[in-house]
Amino acid sequence: MVETAKANGLNVHTYLNHLLLYMPDADYQNDPDVLEELMPWSEQIQVECKQ
Repeated sequence: MVETAKANGLNVHTYLNHLLLYMPDADYQNDPDVLEELMPWSEQIQVECKQ
């Protein structure tokens, strides 16, 4: 996860913090597409976690 975040130009601390805040509430078991929104290449993550 850390290396993927780095490869996508994200601030690793900010990205991991974001995952820990939002991933527990994500209903990824019933809606796997929710995980796509948490991937380091997603547009929302790029805006929120870019270095």
